[in-house]
Amino acid sequence: MNVIRQILILFGICLAATVVSELLPLPLPASVLAFLLLAVLLGVGILKEGSVAGLCDFFQKNLTFLFLPAGVGLVERLDLLAQSGAALAVVCLVSGSFTFAAAALTVRLVQRVGKGGRR
Repeated sequence: MNVIRQILILFGICLAATVVSELLPLPLPASVLAFLLLAVLLGVGILKEGSVAGLCDFFQKNLTFLFLPAGVGLVERLDLLAQSGAALAVVCLVSGSFTFAAAALTVRLVQRVGKGGRR
């Protein structure tokens, strides 16, 4: 499978997700919809893993570069971060705690289901 075809497949999924995101009455990001659409297409077998595996491996290996624009944007707005740093820290601590708790409970639930519902 050539790289151009893999790029076109992922681009098409992103384009479809953008269109659907604009049509939905709720504010759901196109990137989240694209991820869900890709998962569904892979899950039902319409799209084979090999048709996007090479490009996904490339993105995974170079994931750091995808965060550079966001990091530069933060550095450009350090004044705004300084003004609301305490509130941001509280939000990060609270949301991080909820995320950790949800992950721990999910792991326990999956382990319990894997053991046939026994404790």
